[in-house]
Amino acid sequence: MLAALTHALQVTVSGLMERRLVYRVGSQIVPHTSPAHREIDLSGYALYAGLINAHDHLELNHYPRTKFREVYTNAHQWGEDVSSHLHESPYREGQAYPLWERCWIGGLKNLLSGVTTVAHHNPLHRPLQARWFPVRVVQRYGWSHSLHFETPTAIQRSYQRTPPTAPWLIHLAEGTDTIAVAELGQLGQLGALGSNTVLIHGVGITNPQPAIERGVGLVWCPSTNHDLLGQTAQVGAWSAAGQLALGSDSRLTADGDLLDELRAAYATGQVDAPTLLQLVTTNPARLLRLSKVGDLQVGYHADFIALPRQADPYRALIEARRADIALVVKGGRVMFGDPDLVRQFSGRFVEAELDGRPKLINVGLAARLQRSSLQETGLILGA
Repeated sequence: MLAALTHALQVTVSGLMERRLVYRVGSQIVPHTSPAHREIDLSGYALYAGLINAHDHLELNHYPRTKFREVYTNAHQWGEDVSSHLHESPYREGQAYPLWERCWIGGLKNLLSGVTTVAHHNPLHRPLQARWFPVRVVQRYGWSHSLHFETPTAIQRSYQRTPPTAPWLIHLAEGTDTIAVAELGQLGQLGALGSNTVLIHGVGITNPQPAIERGVGLVWCPSTNHDLLGQTAQVGAWSAAGQLALGSDSRLTADGDLLDELRAAYATGQVDAPTLLQLVTTNPARLLRLSKVGDLQVGYHADFIALPRQADPYRALIEARRADIALVVKGGRVMFGDPDLVRQFSGRFVEAELDGRPKLINVGLAARLQRSSLQETGLILGA
């Protein structure tokens, strides 16, 4: 069945347009001239491609924000601090939840903030491959944790085993000390700086140009950086090259979700509002070697979100809170949204409340939420 969305302002990196968006329910976007079985009027709304979160640790989002010093000079100090407290509450209890529930909460966090695709930094756990998982998770990638927590041999082996058509991810230069500053050169000496390398954080990188010229990408996580290190990366050169994406990190260190990260990034003054849209759509799709996501083009997955239309739709996205999101559609299926809007679509939904605002949520999501002992703060299911 084909459905058509009419009179919405489509907000993309290419510009603004107002035309029918037609998609196959449960599938992809088709030509806007296609005859549709259902026409849905979205006057007063702006449509965006489903957001892409370029960095998260999906199984860690049920933990509280954590640090044991006011400011760290290097994130490996934070990692060692956390490791020494894992036998204590609340980390001991947090490890006891089933893996699917821990991953599930990470996926739900992302979906509720308008994210439909996520790059996970850790092993590709089985729940992240399941059809019921709330968001798309990048399936083809290589990764290492960091230079501090892995041996040079292990890092080289991981990079060499990753196909050049898949991204290879590593935390790098996550600090302000001389150790962090030296890490980019060390990674180059290991032969792991290539066109598919994606660096996470990069706060200590002082001369990015050689890496940029090799096609290396950077994922920026400003709220994590500011909280742990007191400053964030200088991203102007990465952004100008189109090799910068935005990541939320997990709630262990970050403000919350990708919408929070958009605000944190904008507050630095390093990038403008239209560029920030690129950092959560087309740029991460390219850096993560993803197809059919990050834009509202024919043949792409029918992943999109709607916000109330405002004079500046780019600023509207940056200023949005998750309760402001009027609609989230993944793969042509409505996941949640405002009741008056969702009722125009086919599907089965359950009444809910998100941060005090009424919503309707996909019945499959609601059933999974009811089975989980971990719950999402601010989300309350109705009858």
